[in-house]
Amino acid sequence: MILRVFAFIWCANLLTLLLFLVLINLVDLSPPEDIQIRAETRVLEQQVSDIYRIEGKAGALAFWRQIAPGFPAYALQADADCSDANVIGAADQGCLHLSRAGSIAERLQIIQPAALPLTIGALVSAVMAIFLSRWLTSPIRRISQGLKAIAAGHLQTRISAKLQTSNRELQDLGRDFDFAAERLQTLAEGRTRLFHDISHEIRSPLARLRAAVGLIEVSPARGASLAGRMEGDISRLDHLVNEILTLARLERGDILGEFQTFDLLDLVENIIADANFEGRVRNVKLTYSGVKTLNVMGNPELLHRACENIIRNALSHSPQGGIVQVTGQQIGDAIILEVADEGPGVPEANLKNIFAPFVRVEKEIPSAGIGLGLAIASGAITSHGGTILARNRQPNGLVLKISVPLKTSTANLIAGNAVL
Repeated sequence: MILRVFAFIWCANLLTLLLFLVLINLVDLSPPEDIQIRAETRVLEQQVSDIYRIEGKAGALAFWRQIAPGFPAYALQADADCSDANVIGAADQGCLHLSRAGSIAERLQIIQPAALPLTIGALVSAVMAIFLSRWLTSPIRRISQGLKAIAAGHLQTRISAKLQTSNRELQDLGRDFDFAAERLQTLAEGRTRLFHDISHEIRSPLARLRAAVGLIEVSPARGASLAGRMEGDISRLDHLVNEILTLARLERGDILGEFQTFDLLDLVENIIADANFEGRVRNVKLTYSGVKTLNVMGNPELLHRACENIIRNALSHSPQGGIVQVTGQQIGDAIILEVADEGPGVPEANLKNIFAPFVRVEKEIPSAGIGLGLAIASGAITSHGGTILARNRQPNGLVLKISVPLKTSTANLIAGNAVL
């Protein structure tokens, strides 16, 4: 590509120089030697013409034979065609034509003044063409190298800082490349972490099941006492598989179930009632405040699952005697639901990461969850064209805020699936 750009620029410069040379010849900017030769030719033609008028053709030829040794470069043609230009004489007596047969050196002298500027211009244009071609193609080559690195699996490759160009379009392309590479790296690392965490979650119940089977083989009488524990491990594995399948379908952008208009508050109140029953063990209370109806169009099952995961997350991280506050309101064309607990909160650096699968935060209170609840909630809300955000509250606690459009259109679904 560099050679093509170089050839294009250099040819353009050479054509410009040649154009200047043609213009110089058209306006007759001749060198001094050429002017002298032309003046000499005109003088000789005038003298031969004067002799021709006085003594005729024979006199003109005789005169030329006398002076010819002094002008070896000239020749006088005695039988010239009278219709030609610059002839001497008339047709009734015969015409003469004076011509000059210059040497090659003399002919080269005509273009010699333009030869040096043309040569220098060609060399300078070649250097500039090389510089320009490398400068113009360098960003493209950087992008090509980046694409090859990405294709080779080096997802940490970034090129925007290396483009070294003032072209705004190329700068935007470099930033888009870095964004795409970062997104691919995040997805790849997320998949790797997901597989690792899945294997970790599955390993423990499988190990217990294997141990239980071994005990039953040694002592069949203990089968009845171990059946309950084995059933619990099997249920945990089944729940884990279902959660993973749900998360995978949400990440693919699959629409789970039918969309309909319903009151989201009915679902939230049922979830709060169940959570209050479970929270009595630690004296944790859940309250709701806000509007009396939260009509929204969406998938009741998905939104129920999202709200339940968020509220139960707040319940599980609330301290003894804590209060979980749930508020609902309608702002514009969206339903806003906030769930605030009094737990330890989350480090600021991890606020965005808590919606990723199997994320563990240092300050979290240990729970029996498998780490997919908030990931599924985020996927469900996003699939409705909504958003979910997390922030810490003072003096302690975490607030999860979800926003769902009143009417989920096809455009909302496309935008939500694109984010997933």
